[in-house]
Amino acid sequence: MDIHMDVALGASYHSPQQQARVITEAWATENMYCVMCGEPHLVHLQNNKPVADLLCPSCKNVFELKSHNGRFGSVIADGSYKTMMARLMDDNNPHLFVMEYKRPEYIVENLWMIPSYFFTSEIIVKRKPLSPTAHRAGWTGCNIAWKNIPAQGKIPVIYQQEILSPKQVCEKVSATTALATSHIQARGWLMDVLYCLEQMDSDYFTLKDIYSFTDYLQARHRENHNIQPKIRQQLQILRDKGFVDFLGKGEYRLKIINKLI
Repeated sequence: MDIHMDVALGASYHSPQQQARVITEAWATENMYCVMCGEPHLVHLQNNKPVADLLCPSCKNVFELKSHNGRFGSVIADGSYKTMMARLMDDNNPHLFVMEYKRPEYIVENLWMIPSYFFTSEIIVKRKPLSPTAHRAGWTGCNIAWKNIPAQGKIPVIYQQEILSPKQVCEKVSATTALATSHIQARGWLMDVLYCLEQMDSDYFTLKDIYSFTDYLQARHRENHNIQPKIRQQLQILRDKGFVDFLGKGEYRLKIINKLI
């Protein structure tokens, strides 16, 4: 794997956006492996194919690439809101590679992989529809709330220009598969509670500590009026999946599956 991209591939394009797309997609096709099964090469899918950019020829998992010059910030711009929401209901929803690169050198600074089962309707932020005078009047896009994805689901592949061990990356991805569920509402609750646990100052916490997020969770799940019992239910699920230890006497420990190194 080489963190340097082939800038010459964008020479025939005038738009900086087109240049970036061609250069970054070519890099991913040439350098990326399947983080799900370890297959050393991915296949680039045809242009304009909705939702997916890369395919693993072995396990058939699909991946989408989002790239950005510099830091993403708190959100990642995505496409159609309607399409994204439909994708969340699909078992074949692609996994996501998130790349931060540096221009004009086109060097990969950071690359994360986010498994598809970390995506929930709560992290998809609907944008305002385009104005009636716009070319695509009424079209509504969306953003991915990058900041609200649990850290366990942001698995580094390249970090600060350092290429991490593919074997370790695959092991970290494998460790998260216990969280996979096709039920979108159940997934939303699980990911939101996991996110809240990660916001605390310590891996050790009590029920009182997690109850402090009641208002936050109520705002995200307005249809539920029994937030604290729901929190306890999610803690039991996270315990059964190996992400939380019950220590007794109302005390718990969050197990950090996805450590950077």
